[in-house]
Amino acid sequence: MAKCGNCQFFGTAACNQNQKDRNNESCGDYEPVRGRKEDQKPKPLQKVCGITESGDPFEAVFHNGKPMFLIKTNNGFHLTETVINESHECEPNVKNIPYENYSYNGPNIPSREDLFWQARNEFDLFLDVESEYKEYLAACVLLSYQQEKVRTVPYPYFVGDNESGKSVGMQLLASLCYRPLFGITIPSSDIYGYLEDTDSPGVILEDEAQGFDRDLDKVKVYKSGYKRGAVVPRYREGREGLAMKYYRCYGFKAFASETMPQVKGFIERCVFIPMIEGVPKKDWADVNNEDEARLQQIRNDLLKWRLATRIGWILPEPSMEGIRGRVKELWKPVLQIVSGLTVEDSFRKFLQAKQRERQEEKENTLEYHVVKAVKELYEDTGNLEMVFEAVWNVLESDLRGTVDQKKPHVMQTPEFGDVTKTRIGYRLREILSGKRTVKREGKATFRVWQFNLVKLLRMVRKYGLDYDPKLPCYQVTNVTVSQKAETPKTMEKGMGNNVENKPSKTSTTSNNGNTVTSVSLDDLVSVSWSDSFLSEHECGVCGYKRMTSWQGETAKGVKIPVCEGCQREYEKKRTEVQ
Repeated sequence: MAKCGNCQFFGTAACNQNQKDRNNESCGDYEPVRGRKEDQKPKPLQKVCGITESGDPFEAVFHNGKPMFLIKTNNGFHLTETVINESHECEPNVKNIPYENYSYNGPNIPSREDLFWQARNEFDLFLDVESEYKEYLAACVLLSYQQEKVRTVPYPYFVGDNESGKSVGMQLLASLCYRPLFGITIPSSDIYGYLEDTDSPGVILEDEAQGFDRDLDKVKVYKSGYKRGAVVPRYREGREGLAMKYYRCYGFKAFASETMPQVKGFIERCVFIPMIEGVPKKDWADVNNEDEARLQQIRNDLLKWRLATRIGWILPEPSMEGIRGRVKELWKPVLQIVSGLTVEDSFRKFLQAKQRERQEEKENTLEYHVVKAVKELYEDTGNLEMVFEAVWNVLESDLRGTVDQKKPHVMQTPEFGDVTKTRIGYRLREILSGKRTVKREGKATFRVWQFNLVKLLRMVRKYGLDYDPKLPCYQVTNVTVSQKAETPKTMEKGMGNNVENKPSKTSTTSNNGNTVTSVSLDDLVSVSWSDSFLSEHECGVCGYKRMTSWQGETAKGVKIPVCEGCQREYEKKRTEVQ
């Protein structure tokens, strides 16, 4: 009986000739240690950045021809080949990356002021644009290294004709920003795939972006990706079958194209930089080794600044008085980066000018004119119920429109082209949360819209429309506005409550000014729709004060206001008699 050379076990079976080890016979049942998967050492994970188990930030660099990790500790910078991150051994990922590798150039770190002006000088050297945009782009470069600390990021967007310098601006961002993916016609799947593979928010730079707004998937990624925490859910096949995976899409992004995009939601997230062919101090075609070395030096210093400020430094909270909404979302992170720098005051002036431009852009929208029309009608009548034709007529005057007699539902305007009644109806519902009801008088049909005063005032403020809060129409509902939006109880009561808790007979005033006593439905000989606007009256039948434009007429020819509920009851009784 042979003794196995591996396990020293005496077996009765013949040795497996395929498992001999150095001429020692194997028993055939023994698996050498080198073949056991559970005993194999796991391969290190590929990382570009992160936090070590001891709480120190690290970044992948290329030093002396060798991939290394640059770590910032309390004792300064250190280089190492591997780190432990989340209980896993990691090695630097310096291959298959879309940007040039960083390197370590010594422990000295320029101040934030110096880094800003170094970046700003590069844009000043290669771009011929307004000084404010050069400062804005330099601030965006610094912001790309601090993305984890802000909730939103802006999107710079270069727009201009050929040879206007927009691609040079993108090249400069690609040379200075934090780990960018710079490309043309980047597929949407590659965008969130790249952002998912990075260990921190990356940077997406897309040149020749004209026409990308036809890619709805990409547009949605860009629209949601300006806000921290945005993800793209996708089902993916794994070892255990289909499973939902969430891809991050948050990160700083910049674009360049010959034309403006047409997607409204995406435009609101961009800061457009108009580019015109100029004469820069140095053409990008003349970039030499000295320029490349200088750009590399700046980005290496920016990486060390990121490491040094990753843990302990909290971004300042600058004053944003008078700035709100989307403008605040886009400009607050930029102001946080330049807060305390010598350029902060000029930045604030630039922001004020941009805010005025944004307000002018709002005033040039159809939505602005719709809100303005509803506001003016409400101030004239004091009623939140409006006949659609009244809104249409105000818009026709405000837009200097012309209604074709053959197509009365279409208004031709010099600014917005053909405007249809359907389009206005959608705007009333989407912007002002209006509710449409239909009223009839015989064969005639009236479309009446009901609005909420709280929402109307919000839109008035959003579009910068002036209003006098001392007007009676605003004074009457001040209590409702300050508390919450509620439908008046008299409007909430249905027809079923008209009989119960009916008030005693009181005097009311007819449209001709005569004071009459409330009557019953049997006393009315007709109920018709009046030509006047909706207004609040005391119903001559039930006594409740409601918004109405219905009139009832008695046998003596006296006309009294009739609420909508009583009008329905009258029609119901008349039908039963017939």
